Amino acid sequence: MAVRRKPTKKPSPIRKARTRATRAPAALVENVQQIWLAGMGAIAKAQKEGPAAFQDAVAEGFKLLNRSRTTTEKMIRDAFETAQSTMQTRVEGMRDQAEETWDNLEALFQSRVQKALRQIGVPNGDEVRLLNKRVAELNDAVNKLAARPAKRGARRPAARRRRAPARKRG
Repeated sequence: MAVRRKPTKKPSPIRKARTRATRAPAALVENVQQIWLAGMGAIAKAQKEGPAAFQDAVAEGFKLLNRSRTTTEKMIRDAFETAQSTMQTRVEGMRDQAEETWDNLEALFQSRVQKALRQIGVPNGDEVRLLNKRVAELNDAVNKLAARPAKRGARRPAARRRRAPARKRG
C-alpha cells in the first residue's frame, strides 16, 4: 500500500515560482496594452484637437516672445544707460584733467616767456605802467615850465657869425 501524502496547506516554492512566472507575462502584456492604448488615445486626441492646440501653442509662444522682448529691451536700455553714465563720468574726468594740464602748460609758458623777456631787458607790465606815470609827470613839469613868462635880462643866444668868402689862390 502506498502511502498517500496529505496535501499541505502551504504551496511548494516551485509551485509559487510557476504561478508568478505565469502571472508576470500576463501583467507585462496588460501593461504594454495599456501603454499602446494610451498612445493611440493621445494620437486621436491630437488629431481631433490638433489645430486648436497648435493655435494655443502659437499664442503662448507669441506671449513668451513679447515678454522676452520686453525684458531684453529693458536689460539693453539699463545697460545702455549705465554705459552712458559711465562714459559721461569718464569724459568729465578727462575734461577736468585736460583743463588742469592746459592751465599748467599756460602758466609754464607764461613764466618762461617772462623769464626770457627779463633776460633781454624788456620791462614787464608794472615797469611800463611806472614809466608811463613818470613820463606823464615829466610832461606836466615841462608844460608848467613852458607856461611861465620868460625873465627879462635873460641872455639871448649869440648870433651866428658869417663866414668870410674863401680866398682865391693863385
